Amino acid sequence: MRTRTQVAGAIVVVAALAACGSAQGGGVPAQDGWSVVPEGPLSARTNASVVWVGDRFVVVGGDDGPPCPPTADCVVPSGALRADGASFDPVAGAWARIADAPTPVFASTTAVVGDTLYVLTDARRDGSPPTLLAYDVGEDRWTTLPTPPDGAGRLVAAGDVVLSVPGSDELETGADSWFDAVTGTWHAIPDDPLGPSFDRSIVVVDGRVLLTAKDLVPSPGAEEPAVVRMAELDPTLTTWTVLPDSEVIGSDPVSAAGRLVFPDPGSADGGEIGNWGRAYAFGGVYDPATGDWADLPAVPTRTSWPRVVVGERVRVGDALLDPATGSTSALPASPWGATDSPSIAGSPTAVLAWGGMADGTATGFLLVP
Repeated sequence: MRTRTQVAGAIVVVAALAACGSAQGGGVPAQDGWSVVPEGPLSARTNASVVWVGDRFVVVGGDDGPPCPPTADCVVPSGALRADGASFDPVAGAWARIADAPTPVFASTTAVVGDTLYVLTDARRDGSPPTLLAYDVGEDRWTTLPTPPDGAGRLVAAGDVVLSVPGSDELETGADSWFDAVTGTWHAIPDDPLGPSFDRSIVVVDGRVLLTAKDLVPSPGAEEPAVVRMAELDPTLTTWTVLPDSEVIGSDPVSAAGRLVFPDPGSADGGEIGNWGRAYAFGGVYDPATGDWADLPAVPTRTSWPRVVVGERVRVGDALLDPATGSTSALPASPWGATDSPSIAGSPTAVLAWGGMADGTATGFLLVP
């Protein structure tokens, strides 16, 4: 394996991304700080991948069927899968069509390294195997790459490499791996020291590769809380170090302002049967430089999903939190309706929500908080 002297980067997921660039915003005002973006070249769809790459948002793929109802769990596309895409420059307020992907892109996991967008399709949902694609923004070119050894994990950008991280050991015997773009090969990461686990996430915080997970036991949370356990992978991607357990029971953390943030407010105590004796918080802020935890501030709690990171701030309920200072600012209400399900991505200064409109339009909204 090639030695890495430094690993830096941030986790990139369909719903929330942090990268570099700037945005002024443009379009017709919608409400409370949101603007309707100009009409683009793409048809209406749901489950598109929206990603900040370099200095623009890239929108690719999706499903041209109706949105999934808010209370439903839609695991298959409701229409035809799409492979076309476009980029949106929020400064100029302009769209540009990009080259079609080699294969349809639906409900995919993504990661960004430099000006290259990596997309691991979850096309298993239509019976075909997953496909790993790379899109070079400058060249407007797609490349098909070898898939991770275990199929489809969550992609994570770590410096100049891409990691594939299975979310659970429960249903598959997957293993973490990393991709070398120079040789076009995948390499195994040593087994983590936490043992069989679920709710697994790897987040890169100021160059530190942090694994969060919960013990995979029968009926997790039935007798005691399923608290988050943690380990850190060294910059060469060869050695793990176990970190102290947390008292947080949330999942899907993100990186912001040099902190690991579990952004879900609220707590649970196990209920009347199997009560844990006290409440445990879903969310919290971890500083890997000091090993200290901080509570989330009290904020209005509509939801913290989807995850959104805007520069150094992260969505916590109805607010944007700076996890380094603990300060918050109000997050304007969403201008779309309860039956809409847009795909959402953040940049250093803006948030783009696009597609998924129940009225069948290809509407997008931009927020510069």
